Amino acid sequence: MNKVLIKSNSPYKFDRKYLRRKIDQYLKKTGLEEVELSLAFVGKRKMRHLNKTFRKLNKISDVLAFTQEEPRLPSGVLMLGDIVVCYPEAQREAIDYQEEIDIAIWDFVKHGLNRLTKRKVGAGSPRPIKY
Repeated sequence: MNKVLIKSNSPYKFDRKYLRRKIDQYLKKTGLEEVELSLAFVGKRKMRHLNKTFRKLNKISDVLAFTQEEPRLPSGVLMLGDIVVCYPEAQREAIDYQEEIDIAIWDFVKHGLNRLTKRKVGAGSPRPIKY
């Protein structure tokens, strides 16, 4: 069973069930099981701070992905990593593409998952996933 930990400020509204369902579908299609993943939703200031701290870039990213040092626990759970989404950037994308915020967030989370699973599945990128 996969475990998705979501941290979000109260003004950030989105459908957590939809997001968890999409993540489960993604992980099943990549063949990953017993996965723990952390998602955080932040504002522009926090995203800029994370970029400065970890990437030495003074800019706001849509999404960042961080792998875990010890990927698999003795219990067998794969600690996939952390995905940080800039919620205001997801809002901007939703408006620009005239789509629901949940779809824009999923696009960002999927990008983060692609980055994390590329490192976990093996050399090269994971097989393409269609939704």
